[in-house]
Amino acid sequence: MHILVVDDFVLVELALAQVIQGTPHTLTGVRDPRNLPEALSDGPQVDLALVDINFGPGVPTGLTAMRILSELSPDTKIVIESTDEERNRLLFLLASFAFFEPLALLSKASPAEAMLALIDAVDRGDRSGPGFAAPDGGTGSRPPSPVDRLVRNKGLLDELIRGGTDLMLWRALVRFDKRGEVARAAHVDERTVDRFTAGKSLVVDKIHAEFPEDASAPEPPGAGPDGPRRPNLVRLARFAQTHSHFFADQAIDGLFAARWQTPRPRQRRSWR
Repeated sequence: MHILVVDDFVLVELALAQVIQGTPHTLTGVRDPRNLPEALSDGPQVDLALVDINFGPGVPTGLTAMRILSELSPDTKIVIESTDEERNRLLFLLASFAFFEPLALLSKASPAEAMLALIDAVDRGDRSGPGFAAPDGGTGSRPPSPVDRLVRNKGLLDELIRGGTDLMLWRALVRFDKRGEVARAAHVDERTVDRFTAGKSLVVDKIHAEFPEDASAPEPPGAGPDGPRRPNLVRLARFAQTHSHFFADQAIDGLFAARWQTPRPRQRRSWR
């Protein structure tokens, strides 16, 4: 099996090269998702891609990498790799499972034995291990894995961003936490901000209930030139700032636009 590592840290590729040494597997790496088309056209057929979810500033994210893989190499199986400490990764992970249905989630802190076991399981077509996503979200006979929580709750992303106005408001909240400033930045009236705040506060509550590790305590409201800050609006601003890299990612514009225009169920990628 030929494996492609899409990660901006070369040490990840070097570590994996040590893991598969002595096995029939082969390995290449790409530091930037923008180099994927060339790598896919010039290199061997990629059987498995290990994709980092969040790259450095100015570099497209794993969502772009998975889009390119799905378009240019649709038979390539995808496993997301991520650092457990990344608090800003949740929306990226939900989007990954909503749009691309990766097979598994691999922690970069996993020991060599766990990495090799997952690679061998992918090669065998066995998705019963703890890092794999069950097609039914873990509701069948197989004991649910931690990643099944992401599969079950990927629909929260559609509640969070229902249209282009929602996306503009989230991007405004990355910079502002006052009603008037948010309205001006998003080019909407203040009543739209109020409706957004009421609805999205409920969605953020759901996200924090399902993923308590993502929750953060709200700041108390303060006063400013725009008047008293509203606690719910401040809380949404903190949520937006935590996930600012996600809301700024240009890849989500195209992904969500296609979803809004042509709502239809995705066909599940075949396992073999």
